[in-house]
Amino acid sequence: MAKGKKTTIREIKLISEDIISINEKEYVIIENTSDIETAITMKISSNGNRILRFEDINKKATIDVKRDIDVFKYSFTDSHRASRFKKTHDKTILTPNDKVDLIENTTSFIKARAIISRYTSKDSKLFDREASKTNFYISVEAK
Repeated sequence: MAKGKKTTIREIKLISEDIISINEKEYVIIENTSDIETAITMKISSNGNRILRFEDINKKATIDVKRDIDVFKYSFTDSHRASRFKKTHDKTILTPNDKVDLIENTTSFIKARAIISRYTSKDSKLFDREASKTNFYISVEAK
């Protein structure tokens, strides 16, 4: 769907607490609202989010296409290779001494960014002091 395009909702079902099916396609609920199943249209905003609109114009909900996204932690033993990886994200730089750990799997890029910020934000309890120096947190959509 292109930016700004409105889609009329023919069929809407709440599958789980954070998954909704609209016109037979699954989406992840980012910002929920009460009675989300009463949405009448879906619009793509300028930043790519999908916004559900209701008869009450003040009521909105934000959703994202359901995906399979892995969040990885890359840990380098050599700071020179780490700085090269920071610029290019070239995985051929990795050696057997470096580590790649799967941290978590999620269903949307918004959730993946939230997971990464837990490790890169100084305000977080899980803050990694080596983040962006020798440790890198990267999200990759699984194929």
